[in-house]
Formats: sequence, structure tokens, C-alpha cells
Amino acid sequence: MISYTYPEISKITSIVREAGKLMDIDRAKVSRKGNNSNYVTSADINVQNYLSEKFLELMPESSILGEEDEKDDIKDGYIWIIDPIDGTSNFIRNVGFSAISVALFYNDVPLVGVIYNPTRDEMFHAEKGKGAYLNAERIHVSDRDYQHSHLCSAMSLYAKEYAKPCFNIIERIYMEADDLRRMGTAALELAYIAAGRFELYFEMRVFPWDVAAGLLLIKEAGGFIECLYYDDMPKNRPFPVYAANSRKSLERIKKIICEEIPEIPY
Repeated sequence: MISYTYPEISKITSIVREAGKLMDIDRAKVSRKGNNSNYVTSADINVQNYLSEKFLELMPESSILGEEDEKDDIKDGYIWIIDPIDGTSNFIRNVGFSAISVALFYNDVPLVGVIYNPTRDEMFHAEKGKGAYLNAERIHVSDRDYQHSHLCSAMSLYAKEYAKPCFNIIERIYMEADDLRRMGTAALELAYIAAGRFELYFEMRVFPWDVAAGLLLIKEAGGFIECLYYDDMPKNRPFPVYAANSRKSLERIKKIICEEIPEIPY
């Protein structure tokens, strides 16, 4: 059995909380990257630089994979996977649903997941085998059945050519379940499922930094999450993800998703 060594969770969450102070929209400079829907701000860069510096000080042997500093040479061993501001569009509009997302992996094994929304001062965290928490209180997925579930989803914003199968999947699940939510931040949607606020999740095209922390949060909260057609989360490419509060609900949405996406179209 492998023994993993990493800093205390309190040290990790303290660093993330400090980074949240850098999320100041009044001082942030906004630019676009890739297309008209994909934004980056100076706050994204500042948060990522701060987190990268602090985590490498804590674990000099580790490496960083961050949204604003993409690397192709992903190393083996301990790796921090960072989304400095998930929900940048929300952040720019001062909506209040934006989060810092940090995960620590050892190769393909998730060890720590932290998602922090400074606006609501909600700190979600999980450690492998130790459960999931919100502001130090234990959390668990809800026990709602499929028919009474809320689905969180999106329409492949950064690659809208894949929107049609997303709409098909959303419509089919919506007609069977209760309702639909679109928060504009994958990290918080997954954290909310872990906390029992929502039950179902699907996105056609996410990146590892979008969901790495949420993967562990949902599993440690008693839920289920999978990367479509992958056994482990890819670190070098986008991929579809789906999640649910129960195995039965997961299998139902998986069937719908696989019928609409028999293979990954990108």
C-alpha cells in the first residue's frame, strides 16, 4: 500500500483563502483568450502565481498544472492542478459565483480537493479517505431520487459546435428529472452536488483544472463521478464528465449521454 505524504489540509486551505483576497474585480484587467466567450483577468494570473509559489514552497518536489500556465510536459509524482478563478465570466460581472479550485494528485490518484468561493466564504475540501467538508462541517450528497433531482450542465461554451448533443442530453434528462441549473462554474456545481444542494451533472468538454478538485469532493461525499470513456481523468486534453448523487442516477444519465455521444467528437 502506497503511503502519501503531503502538507496538512489546514495549510492548504489557508493558502487558498489568502489567494481569495486577490480576487478584486475593481482592480482586475480583463482580456479575451481563444474566443469571445473565454476571458482571463489579471486576478486569474495573480491568484495562479500566488498559489503556484506557495505550493511549490510547501512541496518542492511537486509540479503545477494550471489553467493560465498550461504545460505539455506533465511530470509523474505529486502535481497541483489549479484553476485560479473558475467562473471568470461570473467574476467579471460580479455575479458572486466564482471559485478557486485546487487539487493535489499523485499520478492518477486524487489526494486533496479544495474549492473556495470568497464571496460566500465557503471553503469546500476533501482528503482521500477522510470525507468531504464545508467550512469544517462534514457534507454528504443528497438522498433525492432521480425524478426529484436537479441537473447542472452547460452547452460547450468554448466549442459551440458541440452544443447540439449537449442540448439533446439536457432535454432528455430535464424531461425525466426535476429541474436544470446553469451556474457558470463547474467547480462550484460539483461542490454543490457534494454538499447535497444538487444531484446531477454533465458537461461535454471540460479541462482537468475545471473538475480535478470536484472529483474527490463528490467521491468523499458519497457520490459518483466519471470521465466519459476514460478510467482516469486525462491531464493533457479536454473530456466529458458526468456525476450523480447515487449509482442508480449515474447509470441513468450515463445511458442517455452514451446514446447521444457514442464517441467523443473532438
